[in-house]
Amino acid sequence: MRIRNSIFGLSRRALLAPALFALLATSALTIGPFAAEAATLKVGVREDALTIDPIASSDNASIWAELQIYDQLVRPSKDGTKLEPGIAESWTVSPDGKEYQFKLRSDAKFSDGTPVTAKDVEFSLKRAAGEKSEWGRFFRPITSYDVVDDHTIVMKLEKPFTPIINNLAMFSASILPAKLVEAQGEAFFEKPIGSGPFSLSSWARGQKMELAKNPHYWEKGKPAIDGATLEIVPEDNSRVLKLKAGELDAIIEVPFNQAAALKSDASVKVGLAPVFRIDMVQINTTKKPFDDVRVRQAMNYAIDKEALVKGVFHGDAVAATTSIPVMAYHNEELKPYPLDLDKAKALLKEAGLDSGFKTSMLVRGGDVTSRQIGSAIQASLRAIGIEVELQTIEGSSQFSTTKAGNFELSLSYATSDTIDPDQLVGFTMVNPERANAFHSQWKDDRVNELYALERSTNEGEERGKMFKEIEARVHEGAPFIFLFMPKSAYAMRANVEGFEVLPTANYSLKDVVIK
Repeated sequence: MRIRNSIFGLSRRALLAPALFALLATSALTIGPFAAEAATLKVGVREDALTIDPIASSDNASIWAELQIYDQLVRPSKDGTKLEPGIAESWTVSPDGKEYQFKLRSDAKFSDGTPVTAKDVEFSLKRAAGEKSEWGRFFRPITSYDVVDDHTIVMKLEKPFTPIINNLAMFSASILPAKLVEAQGEAFFEKPIGSGPFSLSSWARGQKMELAKNPHYWEKGKPAIDGATLEIVPEDNSRVLKLKAGELDAIIEVPFNQAAALKSDASVKVGLAPVFRIDMVQINTTKKPFDDVRVRQAMNYAIDKEALVKGVFHGDAVAATTSIPVMAYHNEELKPYPLDLDKAKALLKEAGLDSGFKTSMLVRGGDVTSRQIGSAIQASLRAIGIEVELQTIEGSSQFSTTKAGNFELSLSYATSDTIDPDQLVGFTMVNPERANAFHSQWKDDRVNELYALERSTNEGEERGKMFKEIEARVHEGAPFIFLFMPKSAYAMRANVEGFEVLPTANYSLKDVVIK
């Protein structure tokens, strides 16, 4: 906490002119003997949130902001290996996997001071499972709720649904104050109330989002800062310059070509977080010639992923085999598509495209790393006769554009909000599902069948075999150009401690201290 000038310690015997003494006395009433400058963290982010409604969010900017404002029953641990208590201080699961009982913290409160109750939990999860929810299928396996008392709730399922506990750790399972949402409707999300570490003070869309400390947050002594400002700075270089100039206290998504230089700046600290993230090129398989698996495989063989890992990420990434990162039940037998131009050309020839073709690829504007990768992919595909026009697009528009099918290729990425592979399997591999194989529209009936089976199979070797087969089929079907799994680079001023990016790729602010 940074201290302002204080009159604490002035001797009563001090010889002061009456007017000066009166002035100091008045000041004391105004600022108090221990008054301190509000410690507000200024964070530079690339994109603004599209919404603060947890059930209407798919973009990371919205999700990461919501995780500052709302809390969930459970949450992933900092190392991404297990789940730990959130609003629920404990929980039990019946032997048949069909009944979950959660005991809520007695000191969990919303930022307006009202207690979080089991009725709020019931309301929020029913809403998350509703028809208006983009994440409804994640919560509909819960068929009934029994509010035992204000701090105890029992949820029942008709049949076991293994991912449910992980799904309850997702942002879309955020607990909202039932009475306020019912009274205000959609207007609630203009200035929402949550039980997370911060509340939303103001939001100048496209510019900044201001957060205030939740004085009723259940984790004692947190947050340590009085608030945070999420400043929207789309250009990577601008975020770095603002950090170095002291205009920002922390930034996320640092370009890898600048991370090394920042490390030599004594006024800045750089972090590299291993995250559940996968970078890939989305392929619209509904458009010719991408409906031909040989064309998709050819493009995978044409990309030198290892060279990109070394040249762009300075070794801080790993070549990918499928559209999900290395996490639980990963198929270690699969290997990334190797660079093989002869194989790529042969596949195009088999597809009747030995003379090549022209296409286009969406690339996020203001993203230095994406620009580098896009140019490298353009050059690599040219080597097998595919001419790619790079089309710059705002990051906030890319998701909606690909979802609408208005693309041929799109350089993008996906992150997991849970520590279970089920979410990204459903998001990037299954069709029909909410993203229809991450907008590629690729479909494999066996993958869909395995997806349903793994969700009703207990944790263990049998479920692991299903995930491994899913990965193998996606690797073969190549609905994407599988690129790499990069670490997440972030940076902060030297006087900032506790700012970090978690394995689920979201940043954490509740532990931040400004010295």
